[in-house]
Amino acid sequence: MPEAPLQACEYVLIRVAPDPIRHEHVNVGVALFAAGAAGAAGFAGVRINPDLRRARQLSPLFDPADLAGLEAELSARLRTAAPRWDSRDYLLQLAQESFSHSLQFTAPRAVLTADPAAELDRLYQAYAAPPPALERPLEAGARRRVLNHLQRVFTEEGVWHRLERNARPGEWLGEPDRFRFDLAYDPGGKRHVIQALPLGGDSEGAVKELCFTVERVRARLGFLAAAAFTPPLPPPPGYHRGLLEYSAIRLLTLDQAAAEAARIRAAFAGAQPS
Repeated sequence: MPEAPLQACEYVLIRVAPDPIRHEHVNVGVALFAAGAAGAAGFAGVRINPDLRRARQLSPLFDPADLAGLEAELSARLRTAAPRWDSRDYLLQLAQESFSHSLQFTAPRAVLTADPAAELDRLYQAYAAPPPALERPLEAGARRRVLNHLQRVFTEEGVWHRLERNARPGEWLGEPDRFRFDLAYDPGGKRHVIQALPLGGDSEGAVKELCFTVERVRARLGFLAAAAFTPPLPPPPGYHRGLLEYSAIRLLTLDQAAAEAARIRAAFAGAQPS
């Protein structure tokens, strides 16, 4: 049976930025459009994550009711607007006039697929679906303790509000990727990432995934500074330390969090025009 021909599609990520002052956003959905052949209908689909708790975490004032019916209305509008919908100006107008002021669209991106409906689902799972619970309870608990400590220290040191949480490298790579950096910041156009990485036991997979992702992003962007925080005890295995050193990822312990906050402040101070 011959394979289905590939179709050229365009997709955009749908975001909510509940607090415009903080310039933070959450991906809540994906829209994909494929032009049909001459005389044939194209494909326009929208997938929206119904769980908007992450948006509420960014801003307690955000009201999910503002986006009620978003998926159905967007789908209808994109079908009637084709092919004009892949214009950045049209998407901006759509966000401003039709929905809450907190709604944003990314610039359209191209993708080839033999099945637009399946591709829409794949993009939704990669960019907007609730993250899968891949971590085992003990590992998740250890990571949470590291992140809680960093949040407390970075808040006390006045840099927490400058950090993006759950940064998706797929957006920098231009392709879907389930991995997420715990923290990221971008002073003066140079990206930095920070990862909670309790070492020991079965952490080899997490170490390798972090190193692999850092190297991919670094190769694409030309620069990526990375640091990983681990509890001071037990000492990290030498093999894990070697992997991190090879990938130029600084390994820090929690008692170095205040010093790292000072580095973050200095980075933003140096990026500000005089």
